[in-house]
Order: sequence, then structure tokens, then C-alpha cells
Amino acid sequence: MLSSDRNYRSAFVLAVAVPLICAAAAALVLWIKNTIGLSYFKCSIKTVTGFNCVSCGATHATLALLRGDIATAFYYNPLYIVCICWLIYLYSRLIVSLFIRPYHRYVVRLDWKGAIIIAVIIFAFTIIRNFPFYQAIFY
Repeated sequence: MLSSDRNYRSAFVLAVAVPLICAAAAALVLWIKNTIGLSYFKCSIKTVTGFNCVSCGATHATLALLRGDIATAFYYNPLYIVCICWLIYLYSRLIVSLFIRPYHRYVVRLDWKGAIIIAVIIFAFTIIRNFPFYQAIFY
């Protein structure tokens, strides 16, 4: 078996597995909310420090997205919604890579510079969302 065939099969398995995992996660969130009665989870970082972490509001945003309310989801955590859109873009590139050859140019690879940029964005968002001007806009 050629290496490119193995990579193609791995990409195909990933393209099938991602929607299944997302559907299972959405079903689990809805089951927890409706059956157990826990509407929202408490953020341990916010409970201990009093500050919002990078993922505070992600559960609210997920439930809003499952209802189809994108504006409310963006209100709860804008970076989360941007990340969801980015992941959808990457997934669409993966799907395109399965149908167009050579598919390697459509697969996104993250180098160390990109990882540093993502870490800086996450850190900056965490700091900015705890300033009073951000809270005046979004809360």
C-alpha cells in the first residue's frame, strides 16, 4: 500500500468520524440538559478566581447553537463561535481534499508560528474579556 493511499484513507475516516462525534456530543449535551436537569455547568476557574476564562460561556453558546440562535451564541462567547467557524472551514477543506487530487495542498498543517499566534489570541481574549469595557459591551 502506498503512503498516499494510507493518508487518503485516514482523511476519509476523519471526514466520516467528525460529524458522528459532533452529533454524539450534541446529543450528550441535550441529554444532560433535559434528563439530569443540569442546565449549565459551573466554571471552576470563574468560581475560584472570579474571572472569566477563555471557555466561559461555551456551554451556553453550544445550547444556543443547537437551538439555531447564532447571535445569542456569539453573545456568550465570541471566540468560541469564531473557532467553530474555523473548524467548519477546515472540515470543508478536508472534504474538498477527498475529491480533488492532489489533495495534500488542501489539508491544513499547523506549524509552530501558527500555534504561537493561536496561543496569543487565546491569551489576549482571556485578558480582554475581563476588562470593564468588554463586559459593558457583552454583559
